[in-house]
Amino acid sequence: MQAHKMPVFKPWVSEWMARSVIFGMLMSCLFAFAFYSSPVAVMGYYGVQPADIQYAMIVIYGSCVAFLALDFRIVKYFAPRKYLMMALAINAVCSIICFHSKNWTLFVICQFVQGITCALMSGIVLQLTFPRLESTRARVIGYSLLYGSIQISVPFYSIYSSVVLHFYDFNWIFYGFLIMLIILAFVVLLTMNGKARFTKKIPLYQVDWLGYLFYVSFILILGYILVYGRQLGWFDSPLVVLLSLGSLIIFILFVIRESRLKRPLINLQIFKAKNFVIGLLLLFTFYIFKGSTGLAYGYLEVILGNDPLSTIPIWVAVIVGTVLSMFVTSRFILMGFNLIRMIIAGFGFMALFYAYMILFVSVQGETIDFILPMFIYGIATGVLFVPIVSFTSSAAPPKIALNASLVGILARFTGFTASLALNNEIQLFSKSAVREKVRETLTETNPQLPITLLDIKNEYINAGSDIYTGTGASGAYFNKLVGQQILARATRDYYDWMLLGLVFVIAILLFLPQVQKVVLRLKKGIIPY
Repeated sequence: MQAHKMPVFKPWVSEWMARSVIFGMLMSCLFAFAFYSSPVAVMGYYGVQPADIQYAMIVIYGSCVAFLALDFRIVKYFAPRKYLMMALAINAVCSIICFHSKNWTLFVICQFVQGITCALMSGIVLQLTFPRLESTRARVIGYSLLYGSIQISVPFYSIYSSVVLHFYDFNWIFYGFLIMLIILAFVVLLTMNGKARFTKKIPLYQVDWLGYLFYVSFILILGYILVYGRQLGWFDSPLVVLLSLGSLIIFILFVIRESRLKRPLINLQIFKAKNFVIGLLLLFTFYIFKGSTGLAYGYLEVILGNDPLSTIPIWVAVIVGTVLSMFVTSRFILMGFNLIRMIIAGFGFMALFYAYMILFVSVQGETIDFILPMFIYGIATGVLFVPIVSFTSSAAPPKIALNASLVGILARFTGFTASLALNNEIQLFSKSAVREKVRETLTETNPQLPITLLDIKNEYINAGSDIYTGTGASGAYFNKLVGQQILARATRDYYDWMLLGLVFVIAILLFLPQVQKVVLRLKKGIIPY
């Protein structure tokens, strides 16, 4: 039997066992994003700044996004089992290095490599999943399971990280990842056929390696500018100006090259479909709003003083909300409901989440008060993701539908990166405004200030401190209280801006008639990313 006609899984492997192995591959390739579930732990272990953590996330995400454009060619050259084992081995080596090293530069390099292995494993998962789905119903369910798994992977691995960090140092997360990789490698060797292929072996000729270098360079430089731009002073910094010019030149060279090649990395003809561009804007917008939840987790940790284990109910609420809404949304799609109306409903749930946070964020509160809004947030992400991706894929011409997926994941990455930059900018602006108002109020002429400081000092003295310790501690404690008030107020202001943005997006969707004409079209040849 020819290799490309042989089943990928061995004859004794049942369909449900094969699906379980595929799901295990998917969750393993997403594990690398678990390293950022507790930025405070990462900063403490490596001795870096918040912006460094953000850029490391961009490195692994951007590396994965860029290599996916190459992967659809490379996966046709290698046998799936050999390809997968290579990815697992590289991942294991990176995990061992990071477990024993505290060097930040080495960690970021390993993150870039693990972004490539994430793309390798994702490509195999997609090739194993969607060609098996014959009917539209099966493909819609496949979309829901795939994107549902992607959405819940972050809270799921955050629970794992919370438990590990409660008992061990940060590097032990890599140890757990290594064990998972070893188990998965054993399962793959046991269940998958070593000679089977997805297609006939296609030589790696006319592969756009130079285009890939342009693409990944542009992504990483763009991410660097958006993350470190505020810290460097934006265009007042010669480095930012130089990087901006460099990224513009790389982008122009990439566009010229892709326009002339017979087999481009990305077919730019995809941008001629108007509704596809609207779908990209929706993906970009969704990830901007989705990225704002990092502020909620920061609020729980900094102001409410939650330890990692206390945040587990919050993660569980997000997972439950996402799973339930994905299930319901897939049913609505199969029943033929209008995609744009579902997207509007999803943005409505996101607006409800913001409204709740605006009302309840303060310096006092309990974790239980925020289980409901995070559940609503999970519902919003579940309702939005599949309809937006389905809308975008259906708007693309079938012949170049693969390019729709590749550009779509770039839009998601760009939205995520822009959300980090927007978050940093609005937070800085809001904190500065609130801090100025506080400074105007808390002056030495304010009669309430010395009374409050004296009350705090007396609390320390009554607890057993001497008068000198009590005086110093009262000032430090008061400054901490003021800092918490500033952060809480700035958080509410940020969510005010986000809520206004959501209302604007919903209004545009309601009064944009051409987006209502897109018909769901998920053909068998379309493999999403």
